[in-house]
Amino acid sequence: MSERSVGLRGLPEWLIRKYLAELGAGEEFTPSDDGGSMAGPEWSVAWTRRKAELPGWFGGGLTEFAMSFKGTEEALGPLFDAFMAKAQRGGG
Repeated sequence: MSERSVGLRGLPEWLIRKYLAELGAGEEFTPSDDGGSMAGPEWSVAWTRRKAELPGWFGGGLTEFAMSFKGTEEALGPLFDAFMAKAQRGGG
């Protein structure tokens, strides 16, 4: 099993779930009080969320997600790269 972690800010959780579903996660989203998880063939991802305060910004901050991807290296490498390409696009 391999593991990769990433922290993201400013991406809504519904879009994270949409991207993961597009990449092969099952429809099942397992929510928790501070995050959630989803799984696909030979991989899973779990995340926590918290408010990240931004100095000098009065809008209340952004939501920051700490994501942990786990799976076989064969599945995880392409999945992680494809997810990051979607996440960097920011929904546009």
